[in-house]
Amino acid sequence: MNRVVFLFLFFLLWFFPFKIENFENENIHYLEIAKNITSEIIHTAVKAEVKDSSEFNFSISQVMLLRSTLSKLEDTHKQYLNTFNQNYHYSVIQINKEVNTYLAISEWEEVVNNFGGIKGIYLNSYDFLNLEKMKSIKSILNETVVNTLVIDVKTDHGHLMYDSDVIESYELNNEREKYNSESLRELKVNNNIYLIGRVVAFQDPLFAKRYIESSVYDSKTNSIFSMNGQYFLDPGNKKSRDYVLNVAIEACRLGFDEIQFDYIRYPDSNNRNLVYGDESNFKNRTRNINSFLLEATNILHGEGCLVSADIFGYVLQTKSDNGIGQHLETIVQSVDFVSPMVYPSHYSNGSFGYKYPNEHPYEVVSESLNDGLERGVSSKQLRPYLQGFWHSIEEVKLNIKAAEDKNLDWIIWNNSSMYDENYFTKIES
Repeated sequence: MNRVVFLFLFFLLWFFPFKIENFENENIHYLEIAKNITSEIIHTAVKAEVKDSSEFNFSISQVMLLRSTLSKLEDTHKQYLNTFNQNYHYSVIQINKEVNTYLAISEWEEVVNNFGGIKGIYLNSYDFLNLEKMKSIKSILNETVVNTLVIDVKTDHGHLMYDSDVIESYELNNEREKYNSESLRELKVNNNIYLIGRVVAFQDPLFAKRYIESSVYDSKTNSIFSMNGQYFLDPGNKKSRDYVLNVAIEACRLGFDEIQFDYIRYPDSNNRNLVYGDESNFKNRTRNINSFLLEATNILHGEGCLVSADIFGYVLQTKSDNGIGQHLETIVQSVDFVSPMVYPSHYSNGSFGYKYPNEHPYEVVSESLNDGLERGVSSKQLRPYLQGFWHSIEEVKLNIKAAEDKNLDWIIWNNSSMYDENYFTKIES
């Protein structure tokens, strides 16, 4: 058989392996046609002992059909290659996300296994460049059991504490740069700590005033809602959600091990005149809060960060969302950890049977955490914020003991970032 016939057959066979199932259109089976034509060619060539390609005689219809078939085969081949490339890139992305998630979990597990759990303190990021304050913080990190630092990424005032590329930051002029990836890496490595970035989510005076359509509106005052100097974003508003999420992604890429969302809620107000994008009811509120957290968790895991959410302490006791969208049984399904703020000073007089709860730190913290554990939250997932203000050294130690007696991790909160190293000496009984 001459080279012309051989090359023609090779050309046909080159296309056959790719997406054979796609060779059908309007009851025309292209593969069968190609097979039949090929068989006819072979039969003719063998029977006539063809030595020259010019000896082949095809009808016009055969030629047209053959051209059409070859064109279809070529298109299918191109589609296959495009699909292959798309699937390849998708697979690479997915593998990368899985690796990052694994590394994030491993980082956390290493801290837990080597140091007996997460033992943290909060650092107000406005103090990051305060040499005296940082000297005290680093001393605690190196001389006590504390192995974790929580630092503001996006503050209560709406400021971003790093150089951001999020589009809205240019319009808001809200950068107050205190650190970058290099300074965070240095802090983390030199002090051997687990680093958590705190992102204030749906409380933001700068964003609310600039993007009124994304804020909570008060129909009575005909203006955006404010309460004690706080301005709230609508948790169901896409622009609000995207902005907070994009900030969180940047924070993760800066080098934080975990992103912690605070003010992940609706305003805790009895004002009946507040207007949202959708009706304010239990279903919508919890859906908006949890869908945001679930989306954030999925994305941030792929970026290499775990995710936590700060919640009010009373969320551990109430089965309702109390109008703020925080419901214990649903929110724990959306994040890696929850941090209830079980500050004794924040409970009303008479809570847990104590006239002045702030005077009974061990009992109040212990009973509050019991409520969470009894509702099915795992000890691994429950990581309380403890009171590091308005309490004596011994009272702070009692806060810590209440958490550790239940084998729980903990974080101490003090807005001024002032801590005594004696807070972290163990109480034996």
